[in-house]
Amino acid sequence: MFNSLANHKRIVLLSATLFAATLLLFGAYSFNGINAQSLEKITIGLNSATFGPLTSNPSLNQVKLLVDYQTKDLSLVDSTINGVMQVFAPNGTLLKTSSYPNGFTITESGIIQFATSFADPSLTSVKTNVTLTDLNKTETLSNPLSSDVALTL
Repeated sequence: MFNSLANHKRIVLLSATLFAATLLLFGAYSFNGINAQSLEKITIGLNSATFGPLTSNPSLNQVKLLVDYQTKDLSLVDSTINGVMQVFAPNGTLLKTSSYPNGFTITESGIIQFATSFADPSLTSVKTNVTLTDLNKTETLSNPLSSDVALTL
């Protein structure tokens, strides 16, 4: 009878430990998900991406992205924010970083254009990363948006 009681206690203790561990892990997972979502105040997605000769100067190639956005934090509406576009060579080398000189006014939703040009004729494709930031470019406001863009002539 004593052995049976000891086994029963072990089973109850093991069950309680597994239950507590499950709650702890689920709680940590839920908390991390909430934090990740609260950092993203604006959601962005790719509308279109082009990479080709610049109309005004065909010796330069221009990468141009149109980025759709949806403001989740409505306190940002009508404020001035900024956006940063990084352009990378296919091997991962950062070629150029560009942003708006004076920022732009955000609304509830819309399209933002990012564009920059290159004189390097050997580039046949580029990779881009775009994020929206506060005006000073110190706080990230959106999810990162990455794209691969091939040269079209």
